Amino acid sequence: MQLDSSSNAQRYARCQTGLVSLQKSCFFFAADSNYFPYACLAALRVTNVSAPIDGFILQMGVGRDDLEIARKLLGDRISFIDVSTYLSDFAAKNGRLGLSAYIRLFTDELPEFASYDRIVYVDCDILFNRSITDLADTGLKAPLLAAHDIPSYFDMTYRRRLPLRPGAPKFNSGVLVFNMPLVRSGGFLASSRRFAVDHPELCQAFDQDALNVAFEGQWQTMHPTWNVMTNFSGQIPFRQACARHFSWGKPWSDKPLGVEPEALAIYRGLAKGTPWSPRFDRHACHVGNFIKRFGRTFDPLIGFLTKDEKLKRRSRFDAIKTNDLFASHADQELLAVQYPEKAAGYT
Repeated sequence: MQLDSSSNAQRYARCQTGLVSLQKSCFFFAADSNYFPYACLAALRVTNVSAPIDGFILQMGVGRDDLEIARKLLGDRISFIDVSTYLSDFAAKNGRLGLSAYIRLFTDELPEFASYDRIVYVDCDILFNRSITDLADTGLKAPLLAAHDIPSYFDMTYRRRLPLRPGAPKFNSGVLVFNMPLVRSGGFLASSRRFAVDHPELCQAFDQDALNVAFEGQWQTMHPTWNVMTNFSGQIPFRQACARHFSWGKPWSDKPLGVEPEALAIYRGLAKGTPWSPRFDRHACHVGNFIKRFGRTFDPLIGFLTKDEKLKRRSRFDAIKTNDLFASHADQELLAVQYPEKAAGYT
């Protein structure tokens, strides 16, 4: 998959020839007051690298000052929706991310989204390098397009914790594409909301667990370059990612582990002239990155001595091989495969 973005003319030509359906698409971020500035910067990056597409930031508890900064920064490219009322009585497990993590579960109930066929959800700690319209245009036969959660396959205890079939794959919910006609008719998001409320003790990953249960067997493999998570067991370079997911250190952290210098430079450019700019006045954490990567070299020995299955699997992980495997599945528009760790060769 190349990183060149399709122009509007090319997209229209593909629609005319039947390669892409004439559908209405949008994207959205969701955040509380803590993550709102980063959602705004990530949304600005999407608009900078993408063909025109409707965009939203769903927020709760954000102050007037930050909203004013956001409107000046994004202009009319992004619409803001206060969704506090949707979660005011939502009795799900409230973890470190707060109730805002569950906002994406209400996509089917928001009237602002009623007219859209495809809806792309993006976490606030993701930086796009390619037009999000290309992702929205992906051939999608299932209710959901999602990325495999590769680190989960180092430790498959989620299968014992969640009511899933043997060998069930798991997706990371950082980037999701909802096929809304199928989502609405199947009631999948309503099911995810019920599971989150009825089984809070099982939702250790909060909304992600609820989504994986509700969409089991109903999600299609996303091309892995659309959700390239930072991973010290074999990190795909930033320049090769359509979208980089900073699942380790955050670009705004004091020690941004796994965040490349070029990514930090982009954030500094996005935040320039805003009160949020000082949060990115730091350098990549080279020493911390080295220590993390060096520590992973001992996985085979420690895994053997301690009989730790997670470390054994992680030591056998091949990022390129796994990336190519899921890319092949995505190109064939396949549903997520059972026992993906076996297919990837790190059982």
